[in-house]
Parts: sequence; structure tokens; C-alpha cells
Amino acid sequence: MDGDSLLNCDLSALQGATIIRPSGVLTIRTYPQLRDAMLKCAADQPRAVIVDLDELEIAHDYLNSVFITVWLRISPWSTVSLVVVPGPAHAARFAHGPAHRFLTVRPSVLTALEQLDEQPPRQRTELWLPSSARSVRAAQRFVTDTCRNWAIDTLATHAVAVASELVANAAQHTDSPARLRLELRARRLTVAVADDDPQLVHLPGPAGNPAEPHGGLHLVAHLAQASGCSRRQSGGKVVWAVLRVPPNL
Repeated sequence: MDGDSLLNCDLSALQGATIIRPSGVLTIRTYPQLRDAMLKCAADQPRAVIVDLDELEIAHDYLNSVFITVWLRISPWSTVSLVVVPGPAHAARFAHGPAHRFLTVRPSVLTALEQLDEQPPRQRTELWLPSSARSVRAAQRFVTDTCRNWAIDTLATHAVAVASELVANAAQHTDSPARLRLELRARRLTVAVADDDPQLVHLPGPAGNPAEPHGGLHLVAHLAQASGCSRRQSGGKVVWAVLRVPPNL
């Protein structure tokens, strides 16, 4: 394997954030390695993902798009902050251009931690579930009660349906306990189920096939504004769906 195909990502945790320190050379060949490392870390839902570029060589300016790509992938369903610490060698690359418009850039990791923006007002809750068909009923009660407590009762029917399918899918296809997460922010409700099985789930497009019954993951895709599946750095995956809160609520 050529030297420029190698890129290492050292991971650490500090104050609830995940720090990624890539080293080596960012090229078109190593681009997927850095992209996937950031996506996996974000899927674990830390306070923030902070990428320290001090030991990374960037072969071409256009490769900075990896950070925008990751931001676009995680922003529809997650509140995790993505912060780039370019260091002296790359400060000019991030001072202007499209990356500056989308990303939070800080001069050091400590400054990034000190200046983490407060997230938009949000509500979040989680429920751990065993790998059992009975978990579906527990998830339904949990979602119903949460929607009532958050005053989004009219969304409860769709939220319960989505959670039921995601939890049932995890129970049917994995031997892993699952973690159901509900998060409400900016009039969007995220329903996410994480498990320890690395096998990714394919969710059909929102249109689906009209000849097929609206059940299973087709129902999730039909009801959700956006949905997907992401690998987690800690292992396993998270399957998620975003529901839009009706404007009358």
C-alpha cells in the first residue's frame, strides 16, 4: 500500500466532546477514511466532534469539502457540533471560502471547548431496551408519554409507528440491546434506534413502491421527512428518522 493511502485518526474524549487528530496526508484516496471517522464519531452523539488538523497534510484545497460533506450528512438529524481546528498550517484555507460558511472554526481545541455554542432549545430523552419483541410495546408507551409531555400529541401516532418499526427491526435482526432516542428541536422530532450490530440497514426512498403495503421500513420512509442509517465509532449503528412537527402545534 502506498504511503499516501495511509491516514491515522487518533481519538480522545474531553469534556463530553470527541477529539479527532488525523495524521498523514489527506488525498482523494484517504478522503473516505477521514469522512467515515467523523461520521462514526458523530453517530455516538458526543457533545461535539472537534477535528484538530495540526498533524494533517492536505494535498489540495478542494479536499476541504470533506468537512462540509460530513456537516451536511449529520445536520438533518443530529445536534452534534462539528468544529475544525486548522492550526497555523491550514488557517488560511479555512479563513475564507465555502468551508467558512458552513463550519465552526476555532484556533485551538481548548478554545473550541470553551466556546462551544449553546445548542438551539431542544428536548432529549432515551430508553434502553433488551433484544426482545416485548421491547416494541415498551417503546410505544415511551413515545406516547414523551409526545404528551412535550405537547406534540398530534405527532404521536406517526412517532409511535416509526419507533415501533425501528425497534422491531432491531429486535428481529440483532441480538443486541437497543437504545431508543427521541430529540425535539427546531420543530423536528428525531426518532433514533442504536444497537451494537454492524450490519447497516437500507431504508427505501420516501416515495417507496405504491404497490407495496406501507409496513416495516417502507412505513418509516413514507412517514419521515428524512431517514437513514449510520455506523457508530463505538461499534454498531444507529437507524434514524426525522418527523416534521405540524405548524399548528
